[in-house]
Amino acid sequence: MSDQEIQAAAAHYRATYDTALAELQSRVWGGNLHLGLFERPGEALLPAQMRAKRHMAAAADLEPGKMVIEAACGVGGTARFLAKEHGVRVRATNIAEMQLSEAQLLADKEGLSHLVEFRFADYHHLPFPDASCDVWWCQEALLYSVDKRRVLEEAMRVVRPGGRLIMSDLLLDGSVTGPAREEFTAKLKAPNMWSIERWDSLLGVLPLELIERQDWAVHTRPTFEHVLANLEAARTEFPPRVGPEMVEGTYERLSIQLEMARAGKLGWCFYALRR
Repeated sequence: MSDQEIQAAAAHYRATYDTALAELQSRVWGGNLHLGLFERPGEALLPAQMRAKRHMAAAADLEPGKMVIEAACGVGGTARFLAKEHGVRVRATNIAEMQLSEAQLLADKEGLSHLVEFRFADYHHLPFPDASCDVWWCQEALLYSVDKRRVLEEAMRVVRPGGRLIMSDLLLDGSVTGPAREEFTAKLKAPNMWSIERWDSLLGVLPLELIERQDWAVHTRPTFEHVLANLEAARTEFPPRVGPEMVEGTYERLSIQLEMARAGKLGWCFYALRR
């Protein structure tokens, strides 16, 4: 994938998400733009999201003072969590300026600015020196990457030998093909979604040691049920602020994701790897 194609994809992403959509998404996802690990039916979204973060953090071998580079940090929920619970320093990156602004405000409010630094950066080209962190972290954002191998090569470049790569991603089953796949990925603005088999194939040829692999597909359905319900509750509040088209477009995307999750076609994976 050429630099021009990567830049074009990043510009398209910013045109979509570096808007009032960032505020709407933050609201309906509860400030944590990530899926949750549910222990029982009817469990609330937030504890399930925190359980997922804690599971991932346990695999990251974190200690106070270690450096984490987070790729595609959203509004900084994970960066703040890692700093608060583990005392690590976090360089959190994103290409959506509105999300970065919200993330900085929240970190300032929680007194975490001495541990968390937010920077504009594309995960295909990280502005950090070689071997400059102990952990690279990316949570449910790789579906938007146009060159996943390049993203992981950047991750390997910035992680010290013996350090960890921690990643989760939203997946589309390989059985979804042709126009059905094109329609779904176009609505999500993620034309390069992968299946877990494709991730296994790429990770199997990279010079990385697999520490843990999880197929968390069963948790996509309850996650999107909660998020869609949150949007339903805010459906009358947001149109005057962000416009009815944005609200209805978000509702359509979430509804389609929930439909795919119920059909067993929308997956979720987690990998922990050693450099």
